[in-house]
Amino acid sequence: MIAFITAWIKGIIFVVLFAAFLELLLPNNSMQRFVRVIMGLFIMLAILNPIIGVIEHQVTADQLPVLAARVDSNLAAADVLQATNNVAEKREQLARDLYVKDLSRQIRATVMAVDGVADAKVVVTIDNGDTGPQKTSKAMGKLKHVVVYLEPGITASERKISQVTVGVSISGAAPEAKKLPAVVVDKVTRVVTELYQLRSSQVEVRWMN
Repeated sequence: MIAFITAWIKGIIFVVLFAAFLELLLPNNSMQRFVRVIMGLFIMLAILNPIIGVIEHQVTADQLPVLAARVDSNLAAADVLQATNNVAEKREQLARDLYVKDLSRQIRATVMAVDGVADAKVVVTIDNGDTGPQKTSKAMGKLKHVVVYLEPGITASERKISQVTVGVSISGAAPEAKKLPAVVVDKVTRVVTELYQLRSSQVEVRWMN
């Protein structure tokens, strides 16, 4: 620190002596006043230059923690944004799963009310809205396809016939292959398509294994 102050004072003295020597060489006219102004600026610069250097160094040292904190803040903001997007995606997925489950339950209750259905299981497919380059919220959640697995039961007309033919059996008759009654399939397809505004190609009825 002492060496720095000594060098600073020597520099000021050198500039002052140089200004005095230059003033002695110049004639007493307007040029001498101009040179005095210039040399005064040099002397001020020699005095203020170390102070300016110290101030700049201090400002830079003070700004480094601020810049580092700003970078950390930007990184933290990016992490928070990514975490928020992940939470939003998980929330949307959970909402879709609940919607699909509830929709399947509703369609099953509707199918179970059809005459000739003993049991049913429903699998639905909805539009996630991500078929294009950007997700379309208009199509999101729209019902795309329904698969109904049926276990046929006895219809009301078959129940009446069975009451009349109780005790009558035909021996030697071959067992019928598993096949869904066309009447029941048509009823189920019609009910689902009309209630949920679907095309018949979007509803598939299968035998429950």
